[in-house]
Amino acid sequence: MESEGEKDIPKAGFSRGRKASASHRFSPGRWDLDDLISGGRGDLQKTLSGIQKKVTEFETDKTRLADFGKQEVAGALHRYESIMEDLAIITAKPQMEYSTDTGDGKVKASLDRAEDLDVDIENRLLFFQLWWIALDDSRSALLTPDDADLRYFLTLWRKQKPHTLEERVEQAINLKNVTGFSGWTHHYDKIVSDFTFVLKVKNRTLKDAAGKPRKFVAEEVVRLAYSPDPSTREAAYKALLGKYAEHGDVLGEVYRTIVRDWRNEFVKLRGYESAISPRNLGNQVTDATVQTLLRVCRENGPVFQEFFEVKSKLVGMKKMSRYHIYAPLVKKERSVSYADAVRKVISAFERFDPKFARLAVRVFEANHVDSSPRKGKESGAYCYSVTPHVVPYLFLNFSGVNRDIETIAHESGHAIHSQLATSHSLLTFHPPLVLAETASVFGEMLLFDNNLREEKNKEIKRGMLMDKISSVYATIGRQAYFVVFEEEAHRAVNEGATVSDLCALYLRNLGEQFGEAVQVPDEFKWEWTYIPHIYHTPFYCYAYSFGNLLTLSLYDTYLREGKSFVPRYMRLLSYGGSKNPEDILTEMGVDVSSPRFWQGGFNVIRRMVKDLQTL
Repeated sequence: MESEGEKDIPKAGFSRGRKASASHRFSPGRWDLDDLISGGRGDLQKTLSGIQKKVTEFETDKTRLADFGKQEVAGALHRYESIMEDLAIITAKPQMEYSTDTGDGKVKASLDRAEDLDVDIENRLLFFQLWWIALDDSRSALLTPDDADLRYFLTLWRKQKPHTLEERVEQAINLKNVTGFSGWTHHYDKIVSDFTFVLKVKNRTLKDAAGKPRKFVAEEVVRLAYSPDPSTREAAYKALLGKYAEHGDVLGEVYRTIVRDWRNEFVKLRGYESAISPRNLGNQVTDATVQTLLRVCRENGPVFQEFFEVKSKLVGMKKMSRYHIYAPLVKKERSVSYADAVRKVISAFERFDPKFARLAVRVFEANHVDSSPRKGKESGAYCYSVTPHVVPYLFLNFSGVNRDIETIAHESGHAIHSQLATSHSLLTFHPPLVLAETASVFGEMLLFDNNLREEKNKEIKRGMLMDKISSVYATIGRQAYFVVFEEEAHRAVNEGATVSDLCALYLRNLGEQFGEAVQVPDEFKWEWTYIPHIYHTPFYCYAYSFGNLLTLSLYDTYLREGKSFVPRYMRLLSYGGSKNPEDILTEMGVDVSSPRFWQGGFNVIRRMVKDLQTL
């Protein structure tokens, strides 16, 4: 029976997911993927047979396109959406299974089959998109359906017109990408997910219970980079980067191949102005807006340099080193259980808005969280929103430290964002990348403010603020400089740069980031090979800078306006990807093309640094 107050939650989006018992919903464990292909849609084989039948029926439209009117176009799009939803469900399970066990050959084979199916169906449906793109403007205007989601989706297709090739070429590219771009990224994942690391702290190898050298997985090593002990932090980075350096030539050549593949398709074949332009078009922002963002980030490098100079004094260092930029002020970090971590996040969300909190709880109740690190599991975290009718999934590597609580808040924010947009079509409910971090970073800020409000110890509060600014650097300054590196690396590779040249380029990048404030040891020249986004999704990372600076400004507005801000913010999230992001933000009084707006976000950061100095 529905409890009082839940009638306002959109019911679309919650028809999938098994509800866990109250005592177990916040227990660590593995997610339940079985409900993806059970229930109303039947088993996998039935779904596979059904999608093939739908595609075959859809292909009959090819001979009737010339006679289509507005109603026929709408009908075709609804059938197209139904196929895409089935395909999303069929491909989601092997993708998520692979991320939790990259060493399972059967899982990899299932993923390969799913990718082959994805490409086959995309190629068979391609005629419809190409027909729509080829129409002249007056004809397409007459045929555009009245439904707002469908209208916007078709507008996005039309924007691809200057870069769309004829059907056989598009089909060939789709087929090529399975063993080309996608194949190389899977190769990268397979190599790095098998890495284990042995740490030497003060020339002593860390041992396991049996007295043998302990083998750490990547998530464990990264966690040690936040250790209160300087020797442990240095050992963690040396172990991590040493392993990547050991395989650097192979990882570097994988990257060079991906870069060349990217340029061959998007610049040479599709005619984009630059390597970053296709990402910008996909994100629905202009090249000029992105360059403005990156320029303002570079101009504000001294804000973070000042912070690292302040931090070096607070942690008792004469000169900050790159080994120690995440050094904590509080020497003994409190360990927290998984259940308590989730409750802390839910409590912070509840203070903001009860509905916001309930949407986060639903993911845990559905048993859609894979929480614990283990060998073979990919590092990091993500939220997978399969369709509007499936409760989102969270992929975590929880180990009991404060950063893991922030990660739960971050990924839960993504899940909330998706669920608020479930009234939209599958074709438009995913937010574009530049808005994808809006709810996740906001969730982190809610958690931070809640924790800061509850903490009474001044030294701990100072440490919390210092850690928060470190996190802001990692998600704004660091991410922007990844994209600066990518732009330079893509140009350099296509001018013949070697892996060694890319390492030198990355060191220069770090030199600009940190200036005289932070010493950068030589092994950090390999750090770029450790960043999966530059392999999987070139130029993705500016979305973090965009989203974090945007959210800092929005959160500042929330602190000024209070509860009156909540409905406008929830409306922003509810758009999903159904409207141009710049138009969505205009409703919030935001002009992302203006350097002044981005500078406003940095003004908030500068204020945080000043607060740290005076606390």
